[in-house]
Amino acid sequence: MTNNPKEESLFMKHYRLIVIPIVILLYLFSHFLLNPYDAHWYAEISELELIQTVVMLLVYCTVITEISLWLSTVLNKCIPWDHRPGLRVVIQVLSLIVFIFIVYFVLHLFFIIISPIQHGEGIPLDLKIDIWQSLIISINTGIFISTVHTGYFLISNWRTSMMDAAELRLRTEKLERIASQAELESLKMQLDPHFLFNNFSTLSELVIEDQSLAAKFLEHLALVYRYMLSNVRKNVVSLEEELNFLESYFYLIQERMGYKVILEVKVPLDVAQNFYIAPIALQLLVENAVKHNKASKELPLVIQIFIEDKTVVVRNNIRPLGAILPSSKVGLRNIIDRYKLLSDSRVKIHSNEQYFEVWLPLLEMNITNKKTTIE
Repeated sequence: MTNNPKEESLFMKHYRLIVIPIVILLYLFSHFLLNPYDAHWYAEISELELIQTVVMLLVYCTVITEISLWLSTVLNKCIPWDHRPGLRVVIQVLSLIVFIFIVYFVLHLFFIIISPIQHGEGIPLDLKIDIWQSLIISINTGIFISTVHTGYFLISNWRTSMMDAAELRLRTEKLERIASQAELESLKMQLDPHFLFNNFSTLSELVIEDQSLAAKFLEHLALVYRYMLSNVRKNVVSLEEELNFLESYFYLIQERMGYKVILEVKVPLDVAQNFYIAPIALQLLVENAVKHNKASKELPLVIQIFIEDKTVVVRNNIRPLGAILPSSKVGLRNIIDRYKLLSDSRVKIHSNEQYFEVWLPLLEMNITNKKTTIE
């Protein structure tokens, strides 16, 4: 990853202001540890000699610092740490030693040339020791500088990678939400043909039996369908709103079947007002109960709707038909799939020889584990 140029420039500026003085102190401290009894530490020198020594040391440490920085920058482009870290360590250390040795050799060669040593006298032993000690210290100092610079580079790249990873996770989550929303919309679109299929089948029967009743049925059917058009696009609706719609829908059933079908709703008002469910879910369950069970005045089909364990339960007694009616078979599957997208809570289905039950989880507006946004 490429760092911000302004951030990099600011770092390099402060880096030199801080690191170069530290390098000078480290250089002097290392010299003292290697040979604390060197006569140079205790010799008296003039102010001019002191200034010359400080300037030379400052220039030398600056050169070492620049070499280390330059080498790290070049190797970051040629052999990045994230590709071959082992090879990078070896090449960086060896290259640093070679470059510092060359610079050190050139500087001391220049020093020997201008030094007052007479021809044939040779270099004193203490000066030879001092030269080799300085070389070793210079190499160690260069490695220290390179380590600091490389550490900053790795930390900066790690931080950038973490930010990129976080951004990628956010984008992935956003794409998942969009995909879930698209899937939810696709599932909700199945409601319209399912509703029309079953009710037009009923209407076709009524047209043959009683045309006036068919006209009245069609009028109420239009009212109900208008409600569906305004709510099917929503992810959830309030339970109260859904129960009011169900009351209107059940009128259509009573127009055709009379008291062969009984609807019993026992839902506290505060629950109905404060909780939400998937739209058209209760209507689909009532519709399926009527469609797949026979009913008579003597043995009516009883559909019960009540609250239990933060779920709305739709229960009907089982009276199977002798013949299987055609069905699009998307109603119950649609409800189950929609709840998978709306919440971590799942639709439960219980059945025995007497009853068939569907348990729909109640959703809260501030629910935290839902998977889509409540509109």
